[in-house]
Amino acid sequence: MTYFNKANNGTLLKTACAIVFILFVFSYLYFFQADLLAMAQHVLSGGATRYDPIVGTVVITVVLYLVHVGICKLGGLDGMFHAFTYLPSLLVLVALTDIDDGADGNVLGGVWMWLSLSLIVVYVAVSLFLRFRGTCITAAQNVSGVSLMWKNLLIMACMFIGVCLCGNGDRVLHYRLRIESLLGSGAYAKALSVGEKSEDADESLTMLRAFALSRNRQLGERLFEYPLKGGSEALLPGKRGARCLLFPEEHIFKYLSIRRKGDMHAMEYLLYIERNGLAMKSATDYILCGYLLDKNLDAFVSAIRHKYNIASASLPKHYKEALTLYTHLRANPVLVYHDEVMDADYADLQKLTRSYPDVRERESYVRDTYGDTYWYYYFYHKG
Repeated sequence: MTYFNKANNGTLLKTACAIVFILFVFSYLYFFQADLLAMAQHVLSGGATRYDPIVGTVVITVVLYLVHVGICKLGGLDGMFHAFTYLPSLLVLVALTDIDDGADGNVLGGVWMWLSLSLIVVYVAVSLFLRFRGTCITAAQNVSGVSLMWKNLLIMACMFIGVCLCGNGDRVLHYRLRIESLLGSGAYAKALSVGEKSEDADESLTMLRAFALSRNRQLGERLFEYPLKGGSEALLPGKRGARCLLFPEEHIFKYLSIRRKGDMHAMEYLLYIERNGLAMKSATDYILCGYLLDKNLDAFVSAIRHKYNIASASLPKHYKEALTLYTHLRANPVLVYHDEVMDADYADLQKLTRSYPDVRERESYVRDTYGDTYWYYYFYHKG
């Protein structure tokens, strides 16, 4: 076995730890937490300043490395386990990324944030105690450089995993922030691709996707391809439920009307602006999809007769599905709708449903085949 002298051990170890630390911090901040930090800065500054991902990542990475340099100056814990000198920097990183969505008006309410800051105080106190006692954990002259390296890198890896576990990893919140950022730049198609394979959703994510779909003229065509929550109330920002964190809510209201929503429920507002001639063209699909989200087929049929040519081949997919469903569910429908493809697919759905007596098994098979249809939403969606 080959042994390195103490100086070489220390130099190689410090270089390796510095490289992996900088790479991890930069990647973690830039690729995983940039939108979260943008939201925090937006909230804390009252919207007065804007977070730049590249500048912010570089500045934070440099500051965290300087924290490490300062910790090394304290001594005490620096030596054989050099990796631990990065612990305070990584605890600061946890504090920076353990951020809430600000639902209670405070983005700095994370438990890990305050615990991390407390642990930094403890770490500094222990380092100073060891230094003043003249104690330092140093590497022995005959310690294998390879052994010293992998032990410290393993410690670094464990600390990195801890950062990832303690930072805000709420997927829905990250989806929301990413979508809002893309909406702000007008990248509606890209916004719709964020988290599209995930089954997670909340009212705010539903609202943001509805807006992006409407701007892409696909609201009636694709809304029920996504996981949805909150019914029609989730279509618009409100004091409770759906809200924006980065994207200005007034942009959504201006897109629909010249009047803000106020204290009205979403459907009340949409119907109000329509009745009073205050609605933009985009409000039509919002109203129709609102009825569908509430599973109010009778109101949907009554409204769509005056807004769309239902015989047109360009009628949005979900509207065709809803009309087909209405025709088959009502004994005396006020409107009879038939489309060869839709009728055949609905017949297949009914056949598939009858094939599985077990409710959970039936829902699973129906979701696999018809999970992107209004039919699945109508029969199986709860909440």
